[in-house]
Amino acid sequence: MTREIDPKLADSQAARMLSEGIARASSERGLSLRKIGALLGYKQAVVLSHMTSGRVPIPIDRAEEIAEVLEIDPAAFLQAVVRQRHPTVTWSLMGAGGDKGDGFTHELAVSLGRPLKELSQEQRAVMREVAAEPRPRRRWLTVHELTAIELLREVQPAFSSEGLGQAEMAAIRDALRAATE
Repeated sequence: MTREIDPKLADSQAARMLSEGIARASSERGLSLRKIGALLGYKQAVVLSHMTSGRVPIPIDRAEEIAEVLEIDPAAFLQAVVRQRHPTVTWSLMGAGGDKGDGFTHELAVSLGRPLKELSQEQRAVMREVAAEPRPRRRWLTVHELTAIELLREVQPAFSSEGLGQAEMAAIRDALRAATE
């Protein structure tokens, strides 16, 4: 029987943290999915794939053990797993995450996958810039926009320091319009 993907599970921070943890364990420590599954005592490693894809929820009672094997911050992962299983609960009422505000500090730690105190100085500096910027979306790119900018930098090496002239802007506009027609 093939299980259906539950978008609420698949699109959760817990599933992303698990997927990233598995990828890191593979690339940095050479652990295969099968080996990770064995370390966790699973008879079939496919259960881990099902957890990352949203076919099954991540078990709350195994979250700390999974975090330990994958070297993920256990507190952030456990909180993300609990939120995955119970998304409608207002966790800030219980003080989850430790901050007394609106839960933003906790949200940042969960997104990072480790405590905020582990941010590099460069990451902290960028976060301060984002917070100080009145229109941050105009200045910072989304993950999806990065490849387009990298392409511009590749094709026009002076782009980062000099920008683009009117002729280059018109050529890009025309090329994109032609590609979408």
